[in-house]
Amino acid sequence: QTVFVLEVDLNNDAYNINFLKTQNDTVSAIGRKNRAIAAINACYEMDATYVRTNGYNWPEYTISLASDHLRFWKHEAAIVGDGKRKVGIVHGAKGTKNVTEGGIQAKKMYPELTEKNIFSSSPMLIDDYAPVGSSFVPEYLTNMSDSELKKAYDGEDYRTHQGVRHPRTAVALTDDNDLLLIVVDGRNPKAAGMSARELTLFIHKHFNPRWALNMDGGGSSTMYIKGLGDPVTNVLNYPTDNKKVDHYGQRRICSHILVTKK
Repeated sequence: QTVFVLEVDLNNDAYNINFLKTQNDTVSAIGRKNRAIAAINACYEMDATYVRTNGYNWPEYTISLASDHLRFWKHEAAIVGDGKRKVGIVHGAKGTKNVTEGGIQAKKMYPELTEKNIFSSSPMLIDDYAPVGSSFVPEYLTNMSDSELKKAYDGEDYRTHQGVRHPRTAVALTDDNDLLLIVVDGRNPKAAGMSARELTLFIHKHFNPRWALNMDGGGSSTMYIKGLGDPVTNVLNYPTDNKKVDHYGQRRICSHILVTKK
């Protein structure tokens, strides 16, 4: 595995955490345009996600899927913030019995939140230190191979989507108010990627944060840090959208989490 982690001290008033919704563009391009120190990808596709930036609820990002839709599970939790240094992770589906009930509860909750910025995603990996993401995919399926899972369920079914190894992006919050931005490489000979269970246990073991949330992954997973990584893109990981093992396979996306200097 190859894993990149950026630790941001939220007690340091020199930095802000920005939630940005844009026209489709690469993480590195958005990072440069906004003079960010660092940036990662954020949400899943628009119809499965709830997005609020700077107090504005984006109409096309209000979870338009029906509750029986295959991708309705993709918004069970959210990272929220004030656009400065106050950041939280909300488990919108907490206490529900299945992904459908969780999606319904979370969808009702997000419009009632008062935070200026909301990016929903799924699954919740760690909830008040509990590694809940390790059981997001039912335990009886964890012994199945990636190929067996892909044969058994549609690729957008939560059991395959989160049970199979892919590149991953995650965010985590520690008890001493650090924000961790995490990108896991995959789909290349040197990095297999992780399932949701593996990512949960990895984060729990090495960082023991109080909260952690999986963001969009696969071809979207990208970490940009100004002055580091590839000399042209400043991308640290190996995005896979071009199906090559290089730093130029970034997917054009429209939601980003940025670290900027005040």
